[in-house]
Amino acid sequence: MRKGLLALFSGFPEHHFSEEITDRLRAELTKRDSIVFITACPLDHEQNDDDCDGMHKMFAEQGLSFAKHCVIDKRTDPEKAKELVENADCIFLMGGGVCKEQLDLIREKGCYDALIDCNAAIFGVSAGAMNMALNTVDFFESMEPLRGLGLTNITVSCHHDPEDLWRYEQTLRMSEDRTVYAMEDMSAFFIKEGRIDAVGTIYRVKDRELKALNEEDIKELEQDEFRRVFDTIPDQFDKFRPHYSEELFAYLIKEAGIGPGKRVLEIGPGTGQATEPILRTGCEYHAIELGAHLYRKMIEKYGKLSNFNIVNDDFITYDFDEMKFDMIYSAATIQWIPEEVAFAKTFELLKPGGTLAMMLTNAEYRSDNEALYEKIQALYDRYYKPDIPYMHGRFRYTAAAEYGYTEVERHEFKGQRVFTADEYAAFCGTHSDHIVIPKPLRTEFFEGLRKAVLKAGDRIVFNDTYVLYLTKKP
Repeated sequence: MRKGLLALFSGFPEHHFSEEITDRLRAELTKRDSIVFITACPLDHEQNDDDCDGMHKMFAEQGLSFAKHCVIDKRTDPEKAKELVENADCIFLMGGGVCKEQLDLIREKGCYDALIDCNAAIFGVSAGAMNMALNTVDFFESMEPLRGLGLTNITVSCHHDPEDLWRYEQTLRMSEDRTVYAMEDMSAFFIKEGRIDAVGTIYRVKDRELKALNEEDIKELEQDEFRRVFDTIPDQFDKFRPHYSEELFAYLIKEAGIGPGKRVLEIGPGTGQATEPILRTGCEYHAIELGAHLYRKMIEKYGKLSNFNIVNDDFITYDFDEMKFDMIYSAATIQWIPEEVAFAKTFELLKPGGTLAMMLTNAEYRSDNEALYEKIQALYDRYYKPDIPYMHGRFRYTAAAEYGYTEVERHEFKGQRVFTADEYAAFCGTHSDHIVIPKPLRTEFFEGLRKAVLKAGDRIVFNDTYVLYLTKKP
């Protein structure tokens, strides 16, 4: 999930924005000092200059001109390219060329991290829109997927036209391995803080079946974007998210037989809340993390260890090739994955006799201070109005046996955390459904929580129960 606006466009054959698209751009682009275009044709310098000017004119004719506009291509010095991206108010990934060449240019010029970290609005058209996904397919070049920028999980096929039978067939072929969103020209996806709006004619294509995009599809996409919510707060997440008890890890390591010579996979490690005790065993540790910022935090913390391995990708779609594991585990992560995918894929990835471990924290603070609990509940009644509902509490941890696993064992371990008022407010800001409460409601809510704890002696006590679900592949 990204705080700034993302926009995926198919194409503008008349070189004008539609009224609907213009209205959204006008609402979002309130600061227009600089727009930076990134070409998909790095060597075509003259054409890039013309396209840069032409695209800027499309904004200008709607009263949205920028004080400065420029294009990044092969001529651009890497340091200058990075500086341009870091200081831009809008970054526009252009089309008209090859997806891979644009991706290579972005990485060659050292712009990838700057793109991921910047607060600018990021737009893409045609190849540029395709490259914004975690994985993309440029079927003019190959059906092999490319690693995109990972700004969104929406894989698009642009310039969809039912009468273009060759392009139609390539889109159907793409859909055999992934869900594809076929966009007609003058259509758009707008994505901001997990909310998604669609403009124009777009189709959802899965398993060679094409249907018009509907509201349920949008909700599904929003839940997928919601999986990235923690990536917006990596440092806060690292500092305040709960860790798990040493007793839990001692039990898990013994039951699963983890140590040197064993291969372990952690799904969605975040910033390592459940990582270090497993790494200390000397096992061959692997992790897969969807969030780019969380991934980089993990590299920062553990990247120098010889037994540490991590990839920045989506467990749901990632191809582990022939790799098999002695244990797969998750700490408050697996519930973000559809149940049938979570259990079926982990089962396939485990060696016979391998362990699946799933842990979570249940916390309560009512028993320590009933009056504070009542005050906090009143604040929830008033302010808890998230833009995107949390839909992942329905995951059935004990359903693993329905997918071939042995019966699931449930174990509990106890712990306690004590927060000051400031710490408690910051901790609440790491809850996925709290992050998406809109401003100014969110600001008022967290300030109310902080003041309630401050008045209660600047202290709130959480009595934690760490729950461990264990099962094995026969």
